[in-house]
Amino acid sequence: MIFHPRPSPIAAAMYQLRDLGVEAIILHGPSGCCFRTARLLELDGVRVFTSSLNEESIIFGGNESLKKVLDYVIDKGYRFIGLVGTCASMIIGENLWDYANYRNSLIVPVEVHSGLGDNTIGAIKVMESALKLGLIDENEFERQKFLLKKATEIEKKRGMAKREYIKPCYEDDLKEVLKVLKKVEKIACVLNAKKETAYLFTHPLIVLNKYFDCVNIANLSTERGLKKIREDAKNILKRFKPDYITGALDEYPIAGEKAVEILKDLDIDAIVVSGIPHALPIEKIKKDVIKIAVSDGPRTYYPIKELYDYAIVELDAHAKVLGKRDIVESRFGESLELFNAYPEEF
Repeated sequence: MIFHPRPSPIAAAMYQLRDLGVEAIILHGPSGCCFRTARLLELDGVRVFTSSLNEESIIFGGNESLKKVLDYVIDKGYRFIGLVGTCASMIIGENLWDYANYRNSLIVPVEVHSGLGDNTIGAIKVMESALKLGLIDENEFERQKFLLKKATEIEKKRGMAKREYIKPCYEDDLKEVLKVLKKVEKIACVLNAKKETAYLFTHPLIVLNKYFDCVNIANLSTERGLKKIREDAKNILKRFKPDYITGALDEYPIAGEKAVEILKDLDIDAIVVSGIPHALPIEKIKKDVIKIAVSDGPRTYYPIKELYDYAIVELDAHAKVLGKRDIVESRFGESLELFNAYPEEF
């Protein structure tokens, strides 16, 4: 069991609906359910509404509350809508598919709640609904399902879900890394980032390319994934040119393995992996090379420090990139710039 907070299947469903291209999301539940996710998604242009279930509607049924918010959202002009369940509405047995064709709008019902287990279950349920509605084909569904399950497997074996409790850490190895880089000449810069977080995790690699001889590896294929995923990759490629492509931005759970196969053949002094570094089986790199990981969140420090020589944490990376369509400055990248401008200060 996991005793520290983990992402919710409801939140994962909402982000997946965003990737699918919905204009609005309705949460069928109390107004405070998934509040932070709702507010963050609005930064990305998705309007989020709630049926605002209260004690009375939880006891006697939430149909009237749901119809009111559906009418309100449709009257506002939204026609492609995600309809997401919550713990409250799913426990009382609300059938969201009853509203799949409500007022001739394209509505994607996702019957999900936070007790289902892994957060990726919410994203898989979105893909199941999209397949049922004909929005994706069977091949894309199977591809998405495989990747989402692989992502969960990596987190349980190598990431934040590998132990019952992981203490958050707000200190990292940034200063040590800056000093170590003084002795380095050639660096392998590896982007293995999850979806839009690549806007931030590409930034330190761009800065490294300014000051070092670098070879660049990235999961920036524009050939696979939902429309937003491919567009994000195209935007990043305007600013960052990889020598090797390992996969698409939603393929980070498997792209890391390809990156390691490339790294085995490179003559380098250091490896910097930015994004989801624990998805790389970096232990397969046996040669004497400095291994540096850059990731998100205070609970990632200890898991990645077990795999890499140095670990750098970018706090709130996901919140910083929502709504962005260009490179977002990172703490590590900004520190690299300052270090090269004022080395005596470090």
